Parts: sequence; structure tokens; C-alpha cells
Amino acid sequence: MSDNLEPETSDGDEGSSARQVARVYAEALLDVAEKRELTEQVAEELDGIIGELFKQSPDVENSLSSPVIQKSAKAPIIEKAFRSKVSDVVVNFLLVLNSKNRLSLLSHIAPAYRHLMDIRAKRVRVLVRSVLPLSAEQTERLRQTVGVAYGREPVIVSQLDETLLGGMVVQVGDEVFDSSVRTRVNNLRNQLLARSSYEIQVGRDRFSTAG
Repeated sequence: MSDNLEPETSDGDEGSSARQVARVYAEALLDVAEKRELTEQVAEELDGIIGELFKQSPDVENSLSSPVIQKSAKAPIIEKAFRSKVSDVVVNFLLVLNSKNRLSLLSHIAPAYRHLMDIRAKRVRVLVRSVLPLSAEQTERLRQTVGVAYGREPVIVSQLDETLLGGMVVQVGDEVFDSSVRTRVNNLRNQLLARSSYEIQVGRDRFSTAG
């Protein structure tokens, strides 16, 4: 993988540009993965690094992200931690990130890679949170609804969330559709509180006017 992956950005908007920079790196990685016919494998390896390795061994993530540790010291850590465990494409990509002091962007690059991969494949990822697992009928109905609305093949990702009480929360990209019982209860409570506050204020106004 070539080292010339560094996008041109200004330092003044570092916080707001992090995802944009991550997207550039993710796109470069995806181009290489497609040429090697390793698109899905690279996605799974990135997910494994972020979702499993870093959670199980936070010291590895801290070492890689630390600005105190020199690049020359991080390279052997990358080789030892990942070589022969993931594809050479991913190892070389991590080495490039290290050479550019961009390893801290890895948590942004992984989802950006998935997103770009879905766009190129004309897919849309649908995250569904619910108390109980979706039935086959519910999944198929959701798949058809999202497919018609977005014109892409839906990829349903289900997660169980006991805090919802009932119903479900569906997220498609940045859009969230919340039909959970917890949200309805919270909305009702807020409406009751607002109404109570209004009635109390009206009562005070009447008392003040009468006085």
C-alpha cells in the first residue's frame, strides 16, 4: 500500500475534520481491498480489531494511540500484534497510519470503511434495537420497507436492548425511527410535566390578578 494517503486538511478544525480524514483513509483502504478481492475480509478484520482486540486488550489500543510513544516503537507492536493474525493489507495499512501519526483515527476508519463498502455495493445498513429478537416476518417486512424507501439492499443488524421495555428503535444511516415503549413513556411524562407546569403557572397568574 502506498504511503501517499495523507489528505490535505487544516489543523484549525481538527475535531470536525477527523471523520472526513478517516473517510479518505477508509476509501484508500477499500480501493486496495477491492483489487485484492478482500473487501469483506478487511471489514471483518477491522471490526475484530476495534470490537474485540481493543476491548479485551485496552493496553494495545492505548499504546498505538499514545502520542508519547514514538512511531519507531509502535511499528514492532503492530507487527507483533497483527502480523499472521490479519491480512497483509490490514497490517500494511496500520503501518501507514503509524507513519502518518493517524492510528488514533482507527475507530473512525472502521465504520467509514463499512459505510463506503455498502454504498459501492448499493446496500444500506439497518441497525435494529429491540427487547426481543425480531421474527422472520418482522425482519422481512422491515427489509421490504427500507428497501423501497432507500432504493438499496438492506443489511439488517439486530441488537437486544432490555432498556427499551418494548417496541424497537431502527437506525438507517443518520436517521433514527423510535417506536420504543421507553420513548413513548418518556414523551408522555414530559407532556404531563409540561401540562402541570402550565396549570401551576395559570393558577399563580389568577391568584396574582385576584390579589
